[in-house]
Amino acid sequence: MKKKFARKREREAIDVDITSLLDILTILLVFLLKSYNASDLKLDLQKNLEMADSDARAMTRYAPVVQINKEARVYLNNKEIGRLPASGEMPVLTAALKKAKQGIEADNQKKPANQQTNTELVNLIFDRDMDYAVVQRVMHDSALAGYSQFKFIVKGNY
Repeated sequence: MKKKFARKREREAIDVDITSLLDILTILLVFLLKSYNASDLKLDLQKNLEMADSDARAMTRYAPVVQINKEARVYLNNKEIGRLPASGEMPVLTAALKKAKQGIEADNQKKPANQQTNTELVNLIFDRDMDYAVVQRVMHDSALAGYSQFKFIVKGNY
């Protein structure tokens, strides 16, 4: 008995339509890019602090964070440093900001130039009902400590 060997058929190229897959990947990419936040700033808000609203989406960088709540308690990097006096400067805030600036400058000496932190920037967070006079006083005390750039951190509406 003779064995018959079946000839293998030549394989044909298979057409795969990936148009719908590309559509889904494009939508996914847009979604991920819209929700990505490259800011290295992390905040822990103090109690009794209601932030102002904003529609801006500009990022901020790490810098000392000054928070003032409704009871006029002043926090620097989540540590309470005192209460805001009724009028005049707050030397405790100025001294604490100077110390923070010295710490940042010491850290910058250990880092390469492209990874150094801006020593002129301070992030400010105020209660939404805070008087402008208080904002001006805190900015003045920050300027006395050597900070010339201010970022006001507010709550986003998006």
